[in-house]
Amino acid sequence: MLASAVLALGVAACVSGHYTLPKILVGGGGGDWQYVRKADNWQNNGFVGNVNSEQIRCFQSSHQGAPGVLEVAAGSTVTYGASPNVYHPGPMSFYLARVPDGENVSAWKGEGAVWFKIYHEQPNFGGQLTWPSNGSYLFDLLN
Repeated sequence: MLASAVLALGVAACVSGHYTLPKILVGGGGGDWQYVRKADNWQNNGFVGNVNSEQIRCFQSSHQGAPGVLEVAAGSTVTYGASPNVYHPGPMSFYLARVPDGENVSAWKGEGAVWFKIYHEQPNFGGQLTWPSNGSYLFDLLN
């Protein structure tokens, strides 16, 4: 079964930080917003200030699908690209949700308590807090 037909990716980082995550890569390239739903903040890196807003899912008010659906084989490494590079990091989480049977992955809105966390980042503690993503552009999520 192809993960692309079954899962939709929600990115909490793009709604709480000043970044977008326009690129997803699996063993190769892909253009910005080719396989990722274009977020409403794609030009200004703004944030969602209300966690009760529907935009908390994919930072979209129109719920439009991505132009393409990326096929991902089981066991593949999935990498997400940030824009711009992360320069003032903080907590970051990535979530997946299963698209219900009979629904189209490009049209599904991601409603309901269907999300589960696949990745989170926390600081390294020491003399000061440091974040693994500081200066990063790419994040390996699944492997």
